[in-house]
Amino acid sequence: MAFVDSKKKFDDKYYRNLKLEKFLVPVNGKYLENISLKDIKNKPSEEYYKWQFIFSLIDSGLYSKDFIGIEMHFPKGNKNSAPIKIDGCIFDNVIWREHYDKWIKDKNDDSIDWLRNHLIAIIEFKKSDGKDIKKVFNSQIKAYTKESELPYCIGFYYDCERLYLFQKKNEKVIRYDESKNEKGETSSINDLSLELTDGYNFIPSFQELINKINKPLEIDRSKRTINDLDLITGIHSSQINIAISNILKKMDKVSMVNERGYEILIQMLALKIFDEKRSLKYTENLKFYETQEEQKKLDLLFYINPSEKEYISLNDKSIQEFIKRIRKLYNDASVDYKVILKESDDETMNWKNESHIKTISAIVENLQDYSFIKSSKSDLYQLVFYRFANEFTKVEKAQFVTPLRLIDFLVKIVNPKNGEKIIDPTVGIADFLSMSYVNSNMTLDDKNIYGADNDDQMIMLAKLNMLLNGDGNAILEHKPDMGSLLYKFDNNKKLIPLNPELHKNGNWDKWNDQTKLMKFDVVLTNPPFGDNRKFDPKTKREKEVAELYELWEKSKYGNSIDLGILFLENAYRILDEGGRMGIVLSNSIASIDRWENARVWLMNNMRIVAIFDLPANTFADTGVNTTIIVAYKPNKKELEKLKKDNYEIFARNIRNIGYEVRTTNRVKNYIPIYKIDEKNFEVMIDKEGKPLLDEDFTKYITEFKEWIKNQEKQLKELFA
Repeated sequence: MAFVDSKKKFDDKYYRNLKLEKFLVPVNGKYLENISLKDIKNKPSEEYYKWQFIFSLIDSGLYSKDFIGIEMHFPKGNKNSAPIKIDGCIFDNVIWREHYDKWIKDKNDDSIDWLRNHLIAIIEFKKSDGKDIKKVFNSQIKAYTKESELPYCIGFYYDCERLYLFQKKNEKVIRYDESKNEKGETSSINDLSLELTDGYNFIPSFQELINKINKPLEIDRSKRTINDLDLITGIHSSQINIAISNILKKMDKVSMVNERGYEILIQMLALKIFDEKRSLKYTENLKFYETQEEQKKLDLLFYINPSEKEYISLNDKSIQEFIKRIRKLYNDASVDYKVILKESDDETMNWKNESHIKTISAIVENLQDYSFIKSSKSDLYQLVFYRFANEFTKVEKAQFVTPLRLIDFLVKIVNPKNGEKIIDPTVGIADFLSMSYVNSNMTLDDKNIYGADNDDQMIMLAKLNMLLNGDGNAILEHKPDMGSLLYKFDNNKKLIPLNPELHKNGNWDKWNDQTKLMKFDVVLTNPPFGDNRKFDPKTKREKEVAELYELWEKSKYGNSIDLGILFLENAYRILDEGGRMGIVLSNSIASIDRWENARVWLMNNMRIVAIFDLPANTFADTGVNTTIIVAYKPNKKELEKLKKDNYEIFARNIRNIGYEVRTTNRVKNYIPIYKIDEKNFEVMIDKEGKPLLDEDFTKYITEFKEWIKNQEKQLKELFA
């Protein structure tokens, strides 16, 4: 059971009567009964939240009650000094009570030494709604964690359901979530993001904590499985940002910040993912090991030893061992990952080129200790696609990456389902497709997921993204120049060009042979749009492409048209009957007189389901106000009936998006904006203890799901 579920269980049982029958664990070595959990105003007291936390730790299975003590007294200074009282302690051995009794009764020095050498976590409770966090950290958390003689210790601070996790590491007390330590292990109190709580899902289990304490100083990376790797807790964690910077610096130093270096980087990330997935597969499937060979299948190959890093020339035995191991990993992975890796391991990587080897070794060295597939998907998304991608793509391309929260919102509204064919015709880095896969709880079939783009580097990243989130079998294709304006998928899953003679004005299904275009159940896309991305055909070929679209004649303004309008028609034409779409367009398409003909055309061809206007800061410096249009494609007869009945449209104006965009050295960072409680000016938290983003998306998803219950049958079936 999850901590949050156990917390609810406690509330359901004790919130009304506010009385605990008996201590759950010993308090200063004793058990008492009938404990009041209310304050003088008959509201839950600090005592209530104390036992709520302890109950949830135990009931969730994170910790056994046999290891926990409450209100533990430790000596301060000499034996005659007043002791310090720690609200809660967790030990690594159940015999702690014997030693505590000896200390309390006899002041036995050996016993207090034993306790300090087995203290793995301290807990502090308050009821101040986060107001005293700095004071508590300085005067209690830091001091109490240092009561432990172990090199590593956890500090819990639980304040009216607001959880803060700390770690004592190398005698320095910092946040447990590395992303909250703005200056890494050198962070001072003002660098610890103390305004932000930790989600309950971050609480380490007893075994995870023991593993951290017992982690050897010298790591034998040749005998590690995926379970030995660290999680990436956040894109802003100093460790992972340093790792990325180190890789990019090394690539720059050896002149590999180029197309070949980019391809090597993508392929090495693919090897990293394959290595972890293989280890996880064998870890889950092998319950015991009959042979040493079976055991070896769990061991990761994506590592580099110190001796391998310190080579003098490529002729050295140590570096050749590293090269041999990575080549083996490449050849193992290329069987499954044909979409990214080449058939031959030396087609991209020159194993005799020192610049290539230094690039490869830098990537391995800096990423070898982190798990990609067990870390947060959103963090990995930003890590790979907002940091690495910006180094290798043009500024004008990079600035149009779709914000993650917007992707998540639109995917949840349109709700792609198992068995449906899904496409993003301007796929970019496959953000809509990968999020659709994640949102479906991994039930979508990669073979039903399609994407096209006119940028081959974006397609490489898209393939990596789908490899990370799916099985890597999505059909993602690159066509230069006109891309999906001209090329469409046929039923053989190939991109083929439309014929300017046959397919004018949207007549795309007319073929003189057996060709049939593929039709999709879902289109999700954020195409190029706006006045600065208008389509102004100059050449004969460009004019022929424009004339493939009915809306070219109906909606062109002078001799140009907003590209978004052409992609809107494209979405309609590649949808199957009953298919649905979610598309991000310029707000002007949905509002100004210039594009009225396009709106009339859309109303005559699709059932508009929802319109969401977005604030100007959604895409930061693109300078374009945007609108999301959600629609589905009924048959002509049904659409006429719906129009006659004056069907209803779900329309909302989204004001708060939960982030702001800051650009540093061409890299866009989506900085969270949190909801502030107007009563105490603290950051609000959700039911899982996480800081609550100041965003409207969640509210409107809920409202939309309620609204569809009263709409026509087909709409309910498609969007429920």
